[in-house]
Amino acid sequence: MPYCLAAMVDRSSRIKLSAGQIFWHEAGDSRRPVLIFLHGSWHDRTQWDGAINLLSKNFHCLALDLLGFGNSIAVQAPNSIEMEVDCLQEFITALKLRQIYLIGHSLGAWIAVSYALKYPKLVKGIVTISPEGFSVANWQYQFTTRWLLSQPSMFRLWLNSLQVIASIGDGVEPLTKSLAYWGFFKRFPTTCKLLFQRSDRDIRRELVADRLAQFKLPLLILQSDRAERQTIEQSQSYARSVRTSEYKLIKEPALTSPPESIRQMAVEIQDFLDRLQLHIDREELETW
Repeated sequence: MPYCLAAMVDRSSRIKLSAGQIFWHEAGDSRRPVLIFLHGSWHDRTQWDGAINLLSKNFHCLALDLLGFGNSIAVQAPNSIEMEVDCLQEFITALKLRQIYLIGHSLGAWIAVSYALKYPKLVKGIVTISPEGFSVANWQYQFTTRWLLSQPSMFRLWLNSLQVIASIGDGVEPLTKSLAYWGFFKRFPTTCKLLFQRSDRDIRRELVADRLAQFKLPLLILQSDRAERQTIEQSQSYARSVRTSEYKLIKEPALTSPPESIRQMAVEIQDFLDRLQLHIDREELETW
């Protein structure tokens, strides 16, 4: 019994790496299979709190603030997916984690797939939710957004004008919503850098479509059926390109936010990982 209690963890920690400091929360039994959760473009590690509450009963769960997000501090602002991948590898090495599963949403899914392509022997399987980074054909970032962010003074002036108009009162609900939306850009500078403030050439170099023929790992792709058409098309493109993938279109509005959606997502993840783990255990038994 004392040994069992010692194996249970529920804590937040920080570690200093070459690219900066990474903050993470972990929960579950440290002897169980390791799940590393990578958040989406406009989120931080807290996006996964609900899922970890459910999955930590059977897994050792770690949710990171990616470099430049949340409580993680970058020495230099991340300017590539590769930089995030290298930081993730240094984190995994520093904590001596072995044979992990990666769970990624949106930008986090792009990083997870890129990591698995670079370090396939370290990963048992991947779950992606609305994955980003497939190809230019699915590229959904609007020219206007990129232009505004390339013109800081005009961007600030535009935001200030929205604030003035929104303060008038009656009939400005749409503008208030727009102001809240654009406020994300001020809160997530790393997202802006990675998705909007890089050259097309740099972005194209890190898209994964041309490299997925090398992808041999089990992959579960979860997608809300209420997402934008481009988002659904991108996740379907991933599924068509990876022979070892499973694709599930789920009737939920947002798989990482409402409690009922989180439960559905956790059930799908649990089922997928249970089947993988059973297969792995059988292989190890046959080898033994």
